[in-house]
Amino acid sequence: QAQHSFLVSVEYCEEEVLSHEVMGSDVRIAYKPFSLMMDGIPFISLPKPPDTIPISFDRSILSNLLSLMEGGVVLSSREQGIYAERHSQAIVSWMGGTGDEMHVMERDVDPVMLFNRETFRQELDRFGRADGFQPQCGFSLWFGQDSSLSAPIFISIKLPWAQQLFKQAHD
Repeated sequence: QAQHSFLVSVEYCEEEVLSHEVMGSDVRIAYKPFSLMMDGIPFISLPKPPDTIPISFDRSILSNLLSLMEGGVVLSSREQGIYAERHSQAIVSWMGGTGDEMHVMERDVDPVMLFNRETFRQELDRFGRADGFQPQCGFSLWFGQDSSLSAPIFISIKLPWAQQLFKQAHD
């Protein structure tokens, strides 16, 4: 299994609108990133909100939020772990990979480590000895709010190589 790949699932207002696997060590998740295509980083373009989103959710909030997502977030898989850089104007929060608390990602600062490979291996080892919790094989991003309860855009990122190691340890 490739050490550098991402399984990305995007939800708008609790409805899945996109699921995509990216092979490679970098990916940008953004809305209409045509101006950014020159940097050579593969990208996942967030779709327009589908008509199936319930009227109870305010579509204008979602549309406004997407307009703030042009720079998006760049994920980079490195030897030590998975790092992220926020380029969007929208608030980005994240959780998982290296703990259970919610973090707000600052804009235009050094990349933040979202997933530590060594911590994962240690957790997997403890789990294999029935001495710890099941390790997380990915992390989550929320856009637009600093609370997961009200964020209109939710992105789940699974790491196929971590899922494979977990499956082997579990079997």
